[in-house]
Amino acid sequence: MQNMYKIAVIFPSRGLVFSKTAEELLAMLKDVPHKIFFSHKLPIPDCFEVPLTAALESKEFTHILIVEDDMMLRPDALINALDTNQSIVTYDYPINDKHVGAVFKDITGKVIYCGTGFLLIERSVFNKLNAPYFRTDVQWSVTHQKESLRFIGSMIKQADSYGLQDITFCMKLHKAGYDIHVMPEVLGQRKLIALGKTGTNNGAHRIDRWRSVTPNLRLNEYMSMPDALTAKSQLITLETENGFITTDKTHASKLVDKGIATEIDSKQTAIDLTEVTI
Repeated sequence: MQNMYKIAVIFPSRGLVFSKTAEELLAMLKDVPHKIFFSHKLPIPDCFEVPLTAALESKEFTHILIVEDDMMLRPDALINALDTNQSIVTYDYPINDKHVGAVFKDITGKVIYCGTGFLLIERSVFNKLNAPYFRTDVQWSVTHQKESLRFIGSMIKQADSYGLQDITFCMKLHKAGYDIHVMPEVLGQRKLIALGKTGTNNGAHRIDRWRSVTPNLRLNEYMSMPDALTAKSQLITLETENGFITTDKTHASKLVDKGIATEIDSKQTAIDLTEVTI
């Protein structure tokens, strides 16, 4: 069954790879045809974009697998993800020692974004996406409106940002009409706390291992924010062909009656692309 697949593995690194992660990666790939595309000493997002672009030049791969160089991987993680037959599959994992997960689900359980620690994507998905696939010049602000959340993208200077490439990539997937499937197991992440001393035989680095995720921490944080519509309770959010708008109830009814807009579900997360093209 494994021979049905050929995996292009994107292994982004800015110059430091955990040897245990490399060992776990090779064990996970042992019985699956694959080719690893490395990056070296490249900044984010180039360490993702450069190897991915190289992999996409070939038509021989069935899937793209992005694995970051600090993950704690299970031997069966890839096979189990392939067995789902989903277009996009990820695992949750802690991104800090506070047990915050890399996967964010809204109040309906829909995955809005996830990390790129382990992300399996069917090769055909990229036929519907525009390059650059990974970018760090888009920032996402979140507002809480009644029971729903609204994500609004805006352009920023890349020098002013850290990360963000994973969130914007997920927004690309949503725009293309894809859902993200999350596996039930949780993976771990390694964190370099201190480099080992030079000039000594005992030069091991100090590495912490984060293994657990507390569900809904970020969702609870977002939902506890002040309601953006509390002072204007008669405002309604609508979806149009050009994005989302918020207007008063009377005008909203007119737009809906004319077929110009549709009212979103009261718990649906709105991803607003009116201020940015991704």
